[in-house]
Amino acid sequence: MKKRLWLLACLALMVVFTACGKDKMTVEGENDKGLGFYNSGDYQTAREYFERALKLDSNNREVKNNYGMALIQLKENDLALLQFSDVINEGASSQKAQRLNKFAYRGQGIAYMQKLEFEKALESFNNALAIGTDTGWNVDITYYKANALECLGQTDTAIETYSAVLEMDKDNISALCSRANLYRETGEIDKAIRDYDHVMSVEKDEYKAYIGLYSCYRDKGDADNAAKILERASRLKISDNEDKYLLGQVHFYQKNYTSAKIEMENATANGFTEAYYFLGEIAMEEKDFEKAVEYFELYRASIITTSPTVCNQEAVCYLELFDYDKAQEMITLGLSFGNSGATQQLKRNQIAVYEGRYDFVSAYMAFQTYIVEYPNDSEAIEEYKFVKKRLGYE
Repeated sequence: MKKRLWLLACLALMVVFTACGKDKMTVEGENDKGLGFYNSGDYQTAREYFERALKLDSNNREVKNNYGMALIQLKENDLALLQFSDVINEGASSQKAQRLNKFAYRGQGIAYMQKLEFEKALESFNNALAIGTDTGWNVDITYYKANALECLGQTDTAIETYSAVLEMDKDNISALCSRANLYRETGEIDKAIRDYDHVMSVEKDEYKAYIGLYSCYRDKGDADNAAKILERASRLKISDNEDKYLLGQVHFYQKNYTSAKIEMENATANGFTEAYYFLGEIAMEEKDFEKAVEYFELYRASIITTSPTVCNQEAVCYLELFDYDKAQEMITLGLSFGNSGATQQLKRNQIAVYEGRYDFVSAYMAFQTYIVEYPNDSEAIEEYKFVKKRLGYE
Protein backbone atom coordinates (compact mmCIF):
# COMPACT_ATOMS: atom_id res chain seq x y z
CA MET A 1 0.00 0.00 0.00
CA LYS A 2 2.82 2.42 0.88
CA LYS A 3 4.56 1.63 -2.41
CA ARG A 4 1.32 2.24 -4.31
CA LEU A 5 0.75 5.59 -2.56
CA TRP A 6 4.32 6.58 -3.40
CA LEU A 7 3.78 5.70 -7.06
CA LEU A 8 0.52 7.71 -7.11
CA ALA A 9 2.34 10.68 -5.57
CA CYS A 10 5.04 10.45 -8.23
CA LEU A 11 2.37 10.26 -10.91
CA ALA A 12 0.65 13.34 -9.49
CA LEU A 13 3.91 15.30 -9.51
CA MET A 14 4.58 14.21 -13.07
CA VAL A 15 1.15 15.48 -14.11
CA VAL A 16 1.78 18.82 -12.39
CA PHE A 17 5.22 19.19 -13.93
CA THR A 18 3.88 18.25 -17.35
CA ALA A 19 1.04 20.77 -17.06
CA CYS A 20 3.44 23.48 -15.96
CA GLY A 21 5.65 22.69 -18.90
CA LYS A 22 2.76 23.16 -21.30
CA ASP A 23 1.87 26.48 -19.68
CA LYS A 24 5.38 27.88 -19.67
CA MET A 25 5.41 31.66 -19.44
CA THR A 26 6.70 33.58 -22.44
CA VAL A 27 7.08 37.29 -23.04
CA GLU A 28 4.67 37.11 -25.97
CA GLY A 29 2.11 35.09 -24.01
CA GLU A 30 2.10 37.37 -20.97
CA ASN A 31 1.99 40.45 -23.20
CA ASP A 32 -0.97 39.04 -25.15
CA LYS A 33 -2.82 38.27 -21.90
CA GLY A 34 -2.12 41.81 -20.71
CA LEU A 35 -3.50 43.24 -23.95
CA GLY A 36 -6.64 41.14 -23.53
CA PHE A 37 -7.30 42.49 -20.06
CA TYR A 38 -6.43 46.03 -21.21
CA ASN A 39 -8.95 45.87 -24.04
CA SER A 40 -11.61 44.59 -21.64
CA GLY A 41 -10.99 47.55 -19.31
CA ASP A 42 -9.28 45.58 -16.50
CA TYR A 43 -6.19 47.78 -16.34
CA GLN A 44 -4.87 46.50 -13.00
CA THR A 45 -4.75 42.90 -14.20
CA ALA A 46 -3.28 44.07 -17.53
CA ARG A 47 -0.55 45.84 -15.57
CA GLU A 48 0.29 42.64 -13.68
CA TYR A 49 0.70 40.65 -16.90
CA PHE A 50 2.86 43.35 -18.51
CA GLU A 51 5.04 43.36 -15.38
CA ARG A 52 5.38 39.58 -15.63
CA ALA A 53 6.41 39.92 -19.28
CA LEU A 54 9.04 42.52 -18.33
CA LYS A 55 10.47 40.20 -15.68
CA LEU A 56 11.16 37.79 -18.53
CA ASP A 57 12.61 40.51 -20.77
CA SER A 58 13.20 43.85 -19.06
CA ASN A 59 14.27 45.51 -22.33
CA ASN A 60 11.24 44.61 -24.42
CA ARG A 61 10.18 47.99 -25.83
CA GLU A 62 6.81 46.84 -27.13
CA VAL A 63 5.80 45.55 -23.70
CA LYS A 64 7.05 48.80 -22.13
CA ASN A 65 4.75 50.76 -24.44
CA ASN A 66 1.79 48.58 -23.44
CA TYR A 67 2.76 48.78 -19.77
CA GLY A 68 2.93 52.57 -20.02
CA MET A 69 -0.59 52.76 -21.46
CA ALA A 70 -1.96 50.59 -18.64
CA LEU A 71 -0.26 52.88 -16.11
CA ILE A 72 -1.89 55.90 -17.75
CA GLN A 73 -5.30 54.31 -17.25
CA LEU A 74 -4.37 53.80 -13.59
CA LYS A 75 -3.32 57.49 -13.32
CA GLU A 76 0.31 56.55 -12.60
CA ASN A 77 1.60 59.04 -15.13
CA ASP A 78 5.13 59.52 -13.81
CA LEU A 79 5.83 55.78 -13.93
CA ALA A 80 4.25 55.65 -17.40
CA LEU A 81 6.57 58.42 -18.60
CA LEU A 82 9.57 56.36 -17.48
CA GLN A 83 8.41 53.46 -19.65
CA PHE A 84 7.96 55.65 -22.73
CA SER A 85 11.34 57.31 -22.13
CA ASP A 86 12.97 53.85 -22.12
CA VAL A 87 11.27 53.01 -25.42
CA ILE A 88 12.24 56.13 -27.38
CA ASN A 89 15.39 55.69 -29.44
CA GLU A 90 15.83 58.82 -31.51
CA GLY A 91 18.79 57.41 -33.45
CA ALA A 92 16.97 54.28 -34.59
CA SER A 93 16.06 54.10 -38.28
CA SER A 94 14.37 50.74 -38.75
CA GLN A 95 10.63 50.74 -39.40
CA LYS A 96 9.97 48.70 -36.24
CA ALA A 97 11.98 51.12 -34.09
CA GLN A 98 10.22 54.12 -35.62
CA ARG A 99 6.85 52.47 -34.99
CA LEU A 100 7.76 51.92 -31.33
CA ASN A 101 8.95 55.54 -31.09
CA LYS A 102 5.67 56.80 -32.54
CA PHE A 103 3.54 54.97 -30.00
CA ALA A 104 5.85 55.97 -27.17
CA TYR A 105 5.57 59.66 -28.11
CA ARG A 106 1.79 59.28 -28.31
CA GLY A 107 1.65 57.69 -24.85
CA GLN A 108 4.03 60.32 -23.51
CA GLY A 109 1.72 63.06 -24.79
CA ILE A 110 -1.34 61.50 -23.14
CA ALA A 111 0.52 61.16 -19.83
CA TYR A 112 1.56 64.82 -19.98
CA MET A 113 -2.06 65.78 -20.74
CA GLN A 114 -3.16 64.02 -17.55
CA LYS A 115 -0.41 65.86 -15.64
CA LEU A 116 -1.75 69.15 -17.11
CA GLU A 117 1.63 69.77 -18.77
CA PHE A 118 0.14 70.81 -22.09
CA GLU A 119 3.25 72.31 -23.69
CA LYS A 120 5.14 69.04 -23.17
CA ALA A 121 2.11 67.10 -24.43
CA LEU A 122 2.02 69.20 -27.59
CA GLU A 123 5.72 68.58 -28.22
CA SER A 124 5.23 64.82 -27.81
CA PHE A 125 2.29 64.71 -30.21
CA ASN A 126 4.28 66.70 -32.78
CA ASN A 127 7.15 64.24 -32.41
CA ALA A 128 4.75 61.35 -32.98
CA LEU A 129 3.26 62.97 -36.09
CA ALA A 130 6.74 63.62 -37.52
CA ILE A 131 7.31 59.85 -37.78
CA GLY A 132 6.16 58.56 -41.15
CA THR A 133 5.22 55.00 -40.16
CA ASP A 134 1.75 53.82 -39.06
CA THR A 135 0.09 56.92 -40.51
CA GLY A 136 -3.34 55.45 -39.80
CA TRP A 137 -2.81 56.61 -36.21
CA ASN A 138 -2.35 60.22 -37.29
CA VAL A 139 -6.10 60.93 -36.96
CA ASP A 140 -6.00 59.91 -33.29
CA ILE A 141 -2.74 61.73 -32.55
CA THR A 142 -3.84 64.91 -34.35
CA TYR A 143 -7.05 64.92 -32.31
CA TYR A 144 -4.99 64.75 -29.10
CA LYS A 145 -2.82 67.58 -30.43
CA ALA A 146 -5.90 69.73 -31.04
CA ASN A 147 -7.09 68.98 -27.51
CA ALA A 148 -3.72 70.09 -26.10
CA LEU A 149 -3.93 73.34 -28.08
CA GLU A 150 -7.45 73.91 -26.77
CA CYS A 151 -6.25 73.41 -23.19
CA LEU A 152 -3.46 75.93 -23.85
CA GLY A 153 -6.08 78.48 -24.90
CA GLN A 154 -4.86 78.54 -28.51
CA THR A 155 -8.39 78.45 -29.85
CA ASP A 156 -7.76 79.42 -33.48
CA THR A 157 -4.95 76.88 -33.87
CA ALA A 158 -7.06 74.24 -32.11
CA ILE A 159 -9.88 74.83 -34.60
CA GLU A 160 -7.41 74.49 -37.49
CA THR A 161 -6.09 71.25 -36.01
CA TYR A 162 -9.57 69.78 -35.50
CA SER A 163 -10.17 70.73 -39.15
CA ALA A 164 -7.02 68.78 -40.07
CA VAL A 165 -8.52 65.74 -38.33
CA LEU A 166 -11.69 66.16 -40.38
CA GLU A 167 -9.70 66.36 -43.60
CA MET A 168 -8.44 62.86 -42.81
CA ASP A 169 -11.76 61.60 -41.39
CA LYS A 170 -14.68 63.82 -42.42
CA ASP A 171 -17.20 62.05 -40.16
CA ASN A 172 -15.08 62.05 -36.99
CA ILE A 173 -17.73 62.81 -34.37
CA SER A 174 -15.30 63.80 -31.60
CA ALA A 175 -13.52 66.33 -33.83
CA LEU A 176 -16.82 67.71 -35.18
CA CYS A 177 -18.24 68.20 -31.67
CA SER A 178 -15.00 69.74 -30.36
CA ARG A 179 -14.71 72.15 -33.29
CA ALA A 180 -18.39 73.05 -33.01
CA ASN A 181 -17.97 73.81 -29.30
CA LEU A 182 -15.07 76.17 -30.07
CA TYR A 183 -17.01 77.84 -32.88
CA ARG A 184 -19.90 78.41 -30.46
CA GLU A 185 -17.62 79.78 -27.73
CA THR A 186 -16.04 82.24 -30.18
CA GLY A 187 -19.42 83.43 -31.48
CA GLU A 188 -19.33 81.68 -34.86
CA ILE A 189 -22.77 80.22 -34.28
CA ASP A 190 -23.63 79.34 -37.88
CA LYS A 191 -20.42 77.32 -38.27
CA ALA A 192 -21.17 75.54 -35.00
CA ILE A 193 -24.69 74.69 -36.14
CA ARG A 194 -23.28 73.27 -39.38
CA ASP A 195 -20.92 70.96 -37.46
CA TYR A 196 -23.60 69.81 -35.02
CA ASP A 197 -25.95 69.09 -37.93
CA HIS A 198 -23.17 67.05 -39.55
CA VAL A 199 -22.78 65.00 -36.37
CA MET A 200 -26.51 64.31 -36.23
CA SER A 201 -26.50 63.16 -39.85
CA VAL A 202 -23.79 60.61 -38.99
CA GLU A 203 -25.07 59.54 -35.56
CA LYS A 204 -28.71 60.39 -34.88
CA ASP A 205 -28.49 59.52 -31.16
CA GLU A 206 -25.46 61.69 -30.33
CA TYR A 207 -26.62 63.62 -27.26
CA LYS A 208 -23.68 66.05 -27.33
CA ALA A 209 -24.69 67.36 -30.75
CA TYR A 210 -28.27 68.00 -29.62
CA ILE A 211 -27.11 69.79 -26.47
CA GLY A 212 -24.64 71.87 -28.49
CA LEU A 213 -27.30 72.72 -31.06
CA TYR A 214 -29.70 73.71 -28.29
CA SER A 215 -27.03 76.06 -26.90
CA CYS A 216 -26.58 77.65 -30.34
CA TYR A 217 -30.27 78.41 -30.74
CA ARG A 218 -30.46 79.64 -27.15
CA ASP A 219 -27.52 82.00 -27.77
CA LYS A 220 -29.22 83.26 -30.93
CA GLY A 221 -32.39 83.97 -28.95
CA ASP A 222 -34.35 81.38 -30.94
CA ALA A 223 -36.34 79.91 -28.04
CA ASP A 224 -38.73 77.90 -30.24
CA ASN A 225 -36.01 75.94 -32.05
CA ALA A 226 -34.06 75.52 -28.80
CA ALA A 227 -37.10 73.93 -27.14
CA LYS A 228 -37.71 71.66 -30.14
CA ILE A 229 -34.14 70.39 -30.06
CA LEU A 230 -34.43 69.57 -26.34
CA GLU A 231 -37.71 67.74 -26.93
CA ARG A 232 -36.07 65.62 -29.63
CA ALA A 233 -33.07 64.98 -27.37
CA SER A 234 -35.29 63.79 -24.51
CA ARG A 235 -36.44 60.88 -26.73
CA LEU A 236 -32.99 59.68 -27.83
CA LYS A 237 -31.83 56.13 -27.19
CA ILE A 238 -29.90 55.54 -23.95
CA SER A 239 -26.95 53.19 -24.49
CA ASP A 240 -24.71 53.68 -21.46
CA ASN A 241 -24.03 55.71 -18.31
CA GLU A 242 -22.74 58.65 -20.33
CA ASP A 243 -26.06 58.88 -22.16
CA LYS A 244 -27.85 58.88 -18.80
CA TYR A 245 -25.66 61.78 -17.69
CA LEU A 246 -26.33 63.68 -20.93
CA LEU A 247 -30.07 63.04 -20.60
CA GLY A 248 -29.73 64.68 -17.19
CA GLN A 249 -28.34 67.75 -18.96
CA VAL A 250 -31.32 67.76 -21.30
CA HIS A 251 -33.72 67.65 -18.33
CA PHE A 252 -31.74 70.43 -16.65
CA TYR A 253 -32.10 72.71 -19.66
CA GLN A 254 -35.81 71.84 -19.80
CA LYS A 255 -35.95 73.03 -16.15
CA ASN A 256 -37.03 69.56 -15.04
CA TYR A 257 -34.82 69.87 -11.98
CA THR A 258 -36.34 66.94 -10.07
CA SER A 259 -35.28 64.42 -12.73
CA ALA A 260 -32.04 66.24 -13.49
CA LYS A 261 -30.94 66.18 -9.84
CA ILE A 262 -31.39 62.41 -9.57
CA GLU A 263 -29.61 61.82 -12.87
CA MET A 264 -26.70 64.09 -11.96
CA GLU A 265 -26.25 62.44 -8.56
CA ASN A 266 -26.13 59.05 -10.31
CA ALA A 267 -23.68 60.49 -12.84
CA THR A 268 -21.21 61.57 -10.14
CA ALA A 269 -21.41 58.08 -8.66
CA ASN A 270 -20.45 56.72 -12.08
CA GLY A 271 -17.43 59.00 -12.42
CA PHE A 272 -18.93 61.88 -14.45
CA THR A 273 -17.56 64.65 -12.25
CA GLU A 274 -18.77 67.36 -14.67
CA ALA A 275 -22.22 66.65 -13.20
CA TYR A 276 -21.19 68.59 -10.08
CA TYR A 277 -21.59 71.80 -12.06
CA PHE A 278 -25.23 71.04 -12.82
CA LEU A 279 -25.88 70.02 -9.22
CA GLY A 280 -24.49 73.42 -8.23
CA GLU A 281 -26.86 75.17 -10.62
CA ILE A 282 -29.81 73.16 -9.26
CA ALA A 283 -28.81 74.07 -5.69
CA MET A 284 -28.81 77.73 -6.75
CA GLU A 285 -32.32 77.32 -8.10
CA GLU A 286 -33.27 75.88 -4.70
CA LYS A 287 -31.61 78.91 -2.99
CA ASP A 288 -29.18 76.59 -1.17
CA PHE A 289 -26.12 78.70 -1.92
CA GLU A 290 -23.78 76.98 0.55
CA LYS A 291 -24.50 73.61 -1.09
CA ALA A 292 -24.07 75.18 -4.51
CA VAL A 293 -20.59 76.41 -3.56
CA GLU A 294 -19.68 72.88 -2.41
CA TYR A 295 -20.71 71.45 -5.77
CA PHE A 296 -18.90 74.15 -7.74
CA GLU A 297 -15.73 73.53 -5.72
CA LEU A 298 -15.98 69.79 -6.46
CA TYR A 299 -16.44 70.63 -10.12
CA ARG A 300 -13.43 72.97 -10.26
CA ALA A 301 -11.29 70.34 -8.52
CA SER A 302 -12.19 67.75 -11.15
CA ILE A 303 -11.66 69.62 -14.42
CA ILE A 304 -8.45 70.32 -16.32
CA THR A 305 -8.82 74.09 -16.55
CA THR A 306 -11.01 76.31 -14.40
CA SER A 307 -14.04 77.73 -16.19
CA PRO A 308 -14.78 81.47 -15.98
CA THR A 309 -18.47 80.57 -15.92
CA VAL A 310 -18.20 78.48 -12.76
CA CYS A 311 -16.11 81.25 -11.18
CA ASN A 312 -18.98 83.64 -11.85
CA GLN A 313 -21.57 81.24 -10.42
CA GLU A 314 -19.53 80.83 -7.26
CA ALA A 315 -19.23 84.62 -7.02
CA VAL A 316 -23.04 84.91 -7.24
CA CYS A 317 -23.40 82.40 -4.40
CA TYR A 318 -20.93 84.28 -2.22
CA LEU A 319 -22.77 87.54 -2.93
CA GLU A 320 -25.98 85.89 -1.73
CA LEU A 321 -24.11 84.74 1.39
CA PHE A 322 -22.68 88.28 1.94
CA ASP A 323 -19.13 86.90 1.73
CA TYR A 324 -17.67 89.69 -0.37
CA ASP A 325 -14.04 88.62 0.05
CA LYS A 326 -14.74 85.20 -1.45
CA ALA A 327 -16.89 86.75 -4.16
CA GLN A 328 -14.04 89.09 -5.08
CA GLU A 329 -11.61 86.16 -5.17
CA MET A 330 -13.76 84.26 -7.68
CA ILE A 331 -14.37 87.33 -9.84
CA THR A 332 -10.65 88.08 -10.02
CA LEU A 333 -9.96 84.46 -10.99
CA GLY A 334 -12.70 84.46 -13.63
CA LEU A 335 -11.49 87.70 -15.22
CA SER A 336 -7.89 86.44 -15.29
CA PHE A 337 -8.82 84.20 -18.24
CA GLY A 338 -9.48 87.19 -20.49
CA ASN A 339 -12.60 87.62 -22.61
CA SER A 340 -15.11 84.79 -22.31
CA GLY A 341 -18.83 84.26 -22.36
CA ALA A 342 -18.87 85.05 -18.63
CA THR A 343 -16.91 88.33 -18.81
CA GLN A 344 -19.92 90.66 -18.77
CA GLN A 345 -21.50 88.88 -15.81
CA LEU A 346 -18.20 88.87 -13.93
CA LYS A 347 -17.80 92.63 -14.43
CA ARG A 348 -21.40 93.21 -13.38
CA ASN A 349 -20.87 91.16 -10.23
CA GLN A 350 -17.69 93.11 -9.52
CA ILE A 351 -19.90 96.19 -9.20
CA ALA A 352 -22.22 94.22 -6.91
CA VAL A 353 -19.26 93.50 -4.62
CA TYR A 354 -18.49 97.26 -4.42
CA GLU A 355 -22.11 97.99 -3.62
CA GLY A 356 -22.25 95.24 -0.98
CA ARG A 357 -19.27 96.87 0.72
CA TYR A 358 -20.92 100.30 0.41
CA ASP A 359 -18.00 101.40 -1.73
CA PHE A 360 -20.18 103.47 -4.05
CA VAL A 361 -17.29 105.51 -5.43
CA SER A 362 -15.67 102.35 -6.83
CA ALA A 363 -19.09 101.17 -8.03
CA TYR A 364 -19.63 104.52 -9.81
CA MET A 365 -16.24 104.33 -11.53
CA ALA A 366 -16.76 100.70 -12.57
CA PHE A 367 -20.22 101.56 -13.93
CA GLN A 368 -18.75 104.26 -16.16
CA THR A 369 -16.52 101.71 -17.89
CA TYR A 370 -19.16 98.97 -17.87
CA ILE A 371 -21.85 101.04 -19.57
CA VAL A 372 -19.49 102.03 -22.37
CA GLU A 373 -18.69 98.33 -22.96
CA TYR A 374 -22.28 97.10 -22.57
CA PRO A 375 -24.59 99.99 -23.57
CA ASN A 376 -27.61 97.69 -24.01
CA ASP A 377 -27.75 96.66 -20.34
CA SER A 378 -30.72 98.88 -19.40
CA GLU A 379 -30.90 97.53 -15.85
CA ALA A 380 -27.27 98.53 -15.24
CA ILE A 381 -27.93 102.01 -16.63
CA GLU A 382 -30.79 102.51 -14.17
CA GLU A 383 -28.66 101.32 -11.27
CA TYR A 384 -25.85 103.62 -12.40
CA LYS A 385 -28.26 106.53 -12.15
CA PHE A 386 -29.17 105.45 -8.60
CA VAL A 387 -25.48 105.30 -7.56
CA LYS A 388 -24.83 108.75 -9.04
CA LYS A 389 -27.77 110.16 -7.13
CA ARG A 390 -26.63 108.49 -3.90
CA LEU A 391 -23.21 110.10 -4.27
CA GLY A 392 -24.79 113.47 -5.02
CA TYR A 393 -23.39 113.59 -8.55
CA GLU A 394 -26.83 114.50 -9.93
